[in-house]
Amino acid sequence: MSPGEARRPAGAQGPPAQPPQPPRAAHAPEAEGEERRGRLAEAQGRVVAALVAGAEVPEGFDPARMRAQAASLLSKRRAIVARIRPDTAMAAGPDLAAEFAAYAAARPAPPQNYRTDADDFAAWLRERGRMPEDQAPRRRWWSRLPGIR
Repeated sequence: MSPGEARRPAGAQGPPAQPPQPPRAAHAPEAEGEERRGRLAEAQGRVVAALVAGAEVPEGFDPARMRAQAASLLSKRRAIVARIRPDTAMAAGPDLAAEFAAYAAARPAPPQNYRTDADDFAAWLRERGRMPEDQAPRRRWWSRLPGIR
């Protein structure tokens, strides 16, 4: 005897009793869902632009907190770039923060990765005479291992 059959009263006919199902929630039409996603993507884009590209702070956000977060993100980006390309940090010297802020402000959005960001910052410094021309690329320590070029 199955558990479903055990729950049926004696002499009951038909399929075993099923537990009651919760009513299905009404779903918004697909077009309405797409419209909502589009509005959300647009709002998120405005927030990101305010944080990384200096755009106007969207309505409903505290401008002071957004500026603090944008400064924090810029500082993090600058520190990573300086770690990837220490020559840029040395070339900028004590003006690194100001130079990197000017470099970042001149761009509508940061590059896709930190390596490109570091190389672009080096080129930006070079254009302004703050950094010597590229020297021969240095070989990485692992390239000196036998069998690796």
